[in-house]
Amino acid sequence: MKLSALIVLAGASAASAFVPSASSSRAATTLAARPDASAAIKEALEASKKFGATSSEARVAWDIVEEMDSSDNR
Repeated sequence: MKLSALIVLAGASAASAFVPSASSSRAATTLAARPDASAAIKEALEASKKFGATSSEARVAWDIVEEMDSSDNR
């Protein structure tokens, strides 16, 4: 009897490893808070087509997209 109770207790503590922690839910919230860069991407693509991929207009537009993607809005 004692061995089976020990196995049940060991299994219960191991199962807690699969429960999301507060830090993982915080990470999901941070990802959800990222700015929507879709409009900036569209503008950057249009600038690349209109002025050329190496033009200053296209480079500035892609810099804006990069800044939005790398921003940390905490």
